Amino acid sequence: MKKAKRLLALALALVFAAAVFTACGNKDDGDEGEVENKNVAAPGGDIAWPEGMDTAARFATQVGGDTLYAVFNGVQNRTTAYFTPAGSSITITSKATTESEKRTEYRVTLWKESYGAREYVTGGTMYFTADGSCYTGTFSGLEPGNRYKLGIAYDGGSYYISGGLTVGGLAQADDLDDDDSAAA
Repeated sequence: MKKAKRLLALALALVFAAAVFTACGNKDDGDEGEVENKNVAAPGGDIAWPEGMDTAARFATQVGGDTLYAVFNGVQNRTTAYFTPAGSSITITSKATTESEKRTEYRVTLWKESYGAREYVTGGTMYFTADGSCYTGTFSGLEPGNRYKLGIAYDGGSYYISGGLTVGGLAQADDLDDDDSAAA
């Protein structure tokens, strides 16, 4: 009887261990440790900076027509000012580089203004490759008339990203205050 209980306990422990290791199999092989079905921007697009944009700034934004432009040089985390989409989607095009050879992507997160604060929009994370090429992606399902902002984050430890992005499809965008660009 004791032997049967021990065998049953061992079998349950093996089943539990197999379940834990199988759950870990949903991760990709990269250093980022993100799930395979993450929202990744596609190669393509281009960025033409508006006249007078200081592309050497550590972090700066400028609005031109229905587009918000942002540059970042040697940063890990920043946020844009609030903007209002013209419709139910916005398109982001980015071109960035990093010094790291292992971590070659950064993320853009979408935040919605809510009662004087901000709340993360479910599914509002998109990953961009930081290899010096342009990548483009779209956030859909936005509510026209609501105000949103983007967080730009790079989990590189001692490394940073440099580059810029455009956010197209806007009805309006606020000016960036120094407090707005604090880490997300």
